[in-house]
Amino acid sequence: MAGAGARPFVNKKIEQRKVMLFSKTYVPECKAVKAVLEDYHMSLEDYEATEIEARQDVNQIENYFQILCLTDSRAVPQLFVDGKYVGGYEKILRMHASGELREILQRAGVPIAR
Repeated sequence: MAGAGARPFVNKKIEQRKVMLFSKTYVPECKAVKAVLEDYHMSLEDYEATEIEARQDVNQIENYFQILCLTDSRAVPQLFVDGKYVGGYEKILRMHASGELREILQRAGVPIAR
């Protein structure tokens, strides 16, 4: 079960921004996804990448991702747009390449660069 502080932390972060990425600074897949998202030039008001590795409840956060995202994976990155789980590394890269990620961001009302 997710720790008492993990669930409210994750939920609050997801509510605070239209685009929320949970990440770890040392994970290459996280760096790749952050680079993809930077291409959209979203404002800090709409987008945040939160690094979770320094938190004492990192294991509980990762356990909560399994519940929240309905996945077996605890791994980051985990991307949420408009409060909804979008996907992890491979799915985000596929969606970016196909243009689907741009469409999701636009439907969420996120101003992005062309």
